[in-house]
Amino acid sequence: MEEVEFLPVLLASDINAYSMARAFHEAYGVKSLVLARNSSGVIDGSRILMYREVPDLDKTDVFLETMAAIYREFGQNKKLLLMGCADHYVRLIVENKDKLKDRFVLPYSDREVLDHIVLKETFYQMCEQYHMDYARTFIYTPDMDFRFDLGNMRYPLVLKASDSVKYHRNKFEGFHKAYFIDNREQLLDTLRLIYSNGYDDNMIIQEKVPGDDSSLYDLQIYVGSDHKVKMMNLGNVLLEEHTPTAIGNNAATITLSDYNEELLKKIQFFLEDIGYEGFADCDLKYDSRDDNYKIFEINIRQGRSHYRVTGGGYNLAKYVVDDYIYHKDIPTTYVKEPYFWHVVPLGVVYRYVKDPEKIRQVKALVKQGKICDSFYYPADMSLKRRILYWLRNLNQFRKFKKYYR
Repeated sequence: MEEVEFLPVLLASDINAYSMARAFHEAYGVKSLVLARNSSGVIDGSRILMYREVPDLDKTDVFLETMAAIYREFGQNKKLLLMGCADHYVRLIVENKDKLKDRFVLPYSDREVLDHIVLKETFYQMCEQYHMDYARTFIYTPDMDFRFDLGNMRYPLVLKASDSVKYHRNKFEGFHKAYFIDNREQLLDTLRLIYSNGYDDNMIIQEKVPGDDSSLYDLQIYVGSDHKVKMMNLGNVLLEEHTPTAIGNNAATITLSDYNEELLKKIQFFLEDIGYEGFADCDLKYDSRDDNYKIFEINIRQGRSHYRVTGGGYNLAKYVVDDYIYHKDIPTTYVKEPYFWHVVPLGVVYRYVKDPEKIRQVKALVKQGKICDSFYYPADMSLKRRILYWLRNLNQFRKFKKYYR
């Protein structure tokens, strides 16, 4: 391939960052520059990216000093496309957009737009305004001092932070990404645990929508710099991770041909109407009680399972490059070709997905070769990475046996 005129600069080192680096490498043969506070096994030994460890990268002064150094090193010859692959890095980019925009290409909305989505209680107010269904919700604020009435809300409940970026800064013993609550005593004990360990913002208490992992859905979206949706890919999440710190992370997802067009159009209108741009990842769950899809949140980045879009023939790197680097017109696509993505072994999928019809669909796609694993990239499978891949898969069997509920 010819040498490209841009360099992707990706912040984070997890499967999201690796999947994005893989998309850039597949489309353009370019090695992304990956920056993070620490490395993860996903990028260890990779030949498709350049990794640099920057302790305290999530602190504003360190972040800006690092970006200035990156620009001095690479910015004279390349357009630098800066992308966060974790919420707190996206927040850093957006909060410092004025200081970065003359040196970097930034595929993000302004902070005023993103604030409608980032804070969950604000987001649920927007759901009301735009007629998007969500689970029955109560906003707990610290000034309630553990005295509150949930009214007619019913257990089990889900407890999660309103500001997930702030919440993830203070890891502690007993830290969960989200908590499943069965009674009031457990709810109060969990709230006390969270607030005694440094978190000081609001918490979201929601009724748990019934159904196992296969009732979950994940919508990957790209909104162009013209604030028009260019791509939507609705996937059925067959399986999530179940370790306490990774609850909610997709482990296996299938893109189906029978997507709900009315649902997609409603979310599309919302994003376009508020002037959104860039990647978005929407989490939903189908509620059989009223035949509606309940929206949980919209993440202001590409989702963890975004490689299913690239693997299925719609390379996400091309969307952002065609838009922000080459300024091409991009048509709107609703992806509906069946495709299967996973980051856990097929043996785990076949054992823990409970719906036999979904298993049948997966096996049919596997037989047709319509399948991908973010980690397994033939162009990047050195002996070291093959060993890491084998060990990673083995560990998934152990984790599901221990944590699956």
